[in-house]
Parts: sequence; C-alpha cells; structure tokens
Amino acid sequence: MVHLRGHGLPDDVYEQYDLATIEDQLIEIIEQKGLGAFDGNEMGPKETILFMYGADAERLYSSIESALRNYPLCQGAKVILRYGPPGSEQREILL
Repeated sequence: MVHLRGHGLPDDVYEQYDLATIEDQLIEIIEQKGLGAFDGNEMGPKETILFMYGADAERLYSSIESALRNYPLCQGAKVILRYGPPGSEQREILL
C-alpha cells in the first residue's frame, strides 16, 4: 500500500501532477514484470491509498520504488509492505 499525502505538499505539485499518471506507471511496471496486480485506490480527505498485491512484497516494492521516488506527488508518501493477509508482519518506508 502507498499512502499519498492529500495536503502538505506545495500547491504546484497538486496542480501539475495527477494520480492517474503514477497509477499508469505502476500498472505498467507491475504487469511488465509479472509482479502481481494494481488494485485501485481509496481517496479520502487527508490521503489517497494505492493498493498493490503480489507474491513478494520486497520484489514488488523494489520494482516500483524508483517510479514512486521520482514522481513529485509521492513526496512524503508512506509505503507499507505487508507479508501476508491483514494482521501479518509489515514494514513501513517513508519516501
């Protein structure tokens, strides 16, 4: 899961960069490498969460990390790698 900040970034970031662009980039990476699936987003007033699933959370993250770090809308995002179903061990990464 990637938790994008819904506020707190410079206004021009929210004006110039859109959610669809980073979603398209992530879908392309995940599909090309056969890593799993992009499963959509959940938008709230304070954050947007992007959902991705795959057999290997570390491999999935290492493949999309560069796209996340290079897209300004992802500044300060929180990535949660979960190693199984809800309640499983997880690791948090701040971008």
